Amino acid sequence: MKKGQGFGGWVHVILFLVVLSWGFNNIAMKIGFRYLSAPQFSGMRVLVGLPFMLYFAFWMPGRIRFTKRDLLGIVSIGSLGLGLFLILFPIGIDETSSSLGGILMATMPIHVVILSLVFRLERPEWKSIVGVLLTIAGLILITIASHQPDTATQNTLRGILYIVIAELGYAVNTTFLRPYMQRYNPLQVTGLAMASAVIVFMLVFFSEMRMLVFTEINAISWICILYSGLIAFLLGNVLWNFAIKRIGSTKVAVYGNLPPVMVIILSAIIFHDVLIGMQMIGALIILSGVVLVQLRTTDPSGQLKRKGLSVAEDIA
Repeated sequence: MKKGQGFGGWVHVILFLVVLSWGFNNIAMKIGFRYLSAPQFSGMRVLVGLPFMLYFAFWMPGRIRFTKRDLLGIVSIGSLGLGLFLILFPIGIDETSSSLGGILMATMPIHVVILSLVFRLERPEWKSIVGVLLTIAGLILITIASHQPDTATQNTLRGILYIVIAELGYAVNTTFLRPYMQRYNPLQVTGLAMASAVIVFMLVFFSEMRMLVFTEINAISWICILYSGLIAFLLGNVLWNFAIKRIGSTKVAVYGNLPPVMVIILSAIIFHDVLIGMQMIGALIILSGVVLVQLRTTDPSGQLKRKGLSVAEDIA
């Protein structure tokens, strides 16, 4: 049976729900930050998902035992890449508007391209180079706009940099975990990488997490924590991997452009937060660059050309 056969449009419905949940995640985090600090909220949301991550990594039926070398490799990549993302992303979201934070999330594919070019994982193409340059130009415009006195919402330079660097960390995770996902179940690899990142996060923010009084966390915070940790962070990644296994990552990647759009729409509806002036121009330039890098050359079989070889995009 071919991938996707028997599932029809349901895979695409699932993908739409996933990107919608990621759009709502920014909103949930913003609400949660009203009651808890960014590190405390993020710490709670990853802790509720930690048991499931460990289950995927070590106790899931049908798992393949990690070799010592692969175990260390996955832990190292997860700690560095996803660890960097978990540490910086919540602070960045806290110090930028919801709509701007959503746009900056779209830079992750650009980081993947840069890493692929630096480590010579694929041939450089004009589309990739122009896409990266457009994204840099858009980021410069947004950074300049964030210091204008007439902007509707307060955005800090640190917040912008933290989200961009956090997305670089996620790109490291995405790029360098791919070989391991060819040898093991993607959920198994993802679970180990995520669990490693959570441990790094807890070590960095140990003192702040110690000050958290669980009995004083209100109902609204718990709802946001559970949604962000179990639905958006955990279930979202599980369903994303499911979709990749069924229809391949080339088709799934198209949906990766939707979360920023969802965030902008939801931010406007819920917080009345809209991009203005140079922010909107910068956002359009960034999205143009992201779309351009995803139009890289493929061979007739739909596989990206890397190092002169055709390497399948599907990692499942």
